[in-house]
Amino acid sequence: MGAIEQLFANASVLFAVLLIAAMAGLYSERAGIVNIAIDGMMIIGALTYALLGKMLSQYGNGMQLIALLGAGLVGGLFALLHGFATITLKSQQIISGVAINLLATGLGLFFVSIPSLAVGNMIKTGFTIIGIDNAKIINIFVIIAVILAIFTFVFFYFTKAGTRFAACGENPHAIDAAGISVVKIRYTAVIISGVLASIAGAMFTHFLSNQFRGDVQGQGYIALAIMIFGQWRIQYITLGAVLFSFLIALASSLWRFAGWNIADPSNQLLKILPFVFALVTMVAFSKYSKVPKASGIPFDKGAR
Repeated sequence: MGAIEQLFANASVLFAVLLIAAMAGLYSERAGIVNIAIDGMMIIGALTYALLGKMLSQYGNGMQLIALLGAGLVGGLFALLHGFATITLKSQQIISGVAINLLATGLGLFFVSIPSLAVGNMIKTGFTIIGIDNAKIINIFVIIAVILAIFTFVFFYFTKAGTRFAACGENPHAIDAAGISVVKIRYTAVIISGVLASIAGAMFTHFLSNQFRGDVQGQGYIALAIMIFGQWRIQYITLGAVLFSFLIALASSLWRFAGWNIADPSNQLLKILPFVFALVTMVAFSKYSKVPKASGIPFDKGAR
């Protein structure tokens, strides 16, 4: 595969990963729950996908769809930890997210250190990307991401359930006064967030040569930056995912064009650029951000 084809193949996988991970944050925050645990939920999804891959890949490459579904279900269950802490216990949402990220990172590093599961601190999934073209630039992950993005657009702009989600993040007391359960909507949002983040994490293993290496290289934080860049609107989040995915893929592939050795320190510096850009983006757009008004504020029924 040529350098140009490899660049776009990597970018297409990252586009799907970042778009779905950013949507995970979107669903949660539009309902009023800040979720900086996306990175941790992605790790759980990647870990689950790798473990399922070791069992299912022998039955065919198409079993990766079952593994994706399994990773999403486990991620949804794992997200209940964040939901219980922030919705039921009304804990500080940032602290809960940090704790979940630390827990997930610890679990990921623990499993890749088990000799019976990992080789060289890596768990091979046994799957390869299902592509439409020979270079796999158009692949099953991109198709899934685009379908989810279209569904999300329709959900928030044209459905009653989406309107309630958004209202729950803007004025939960108005929703409660209408007889709609804010707690139920927020739990649903957190579970959806966990499912999507875990699916994104599972897909990210294919960017790492179909392996799980204990983490997701901070892509969950990039997804948060994309969500802020996109102003909590799916159409702009999609554009942000295109931009960031290309930047990260370029940072990982530029040595192919420049003739640098992959171990060259200058190549490692290139990999920092997407994170620097994410930080600059969050600072630049924070002044103009239209955060859901009730985002991060625990719902207290008696405080109406």
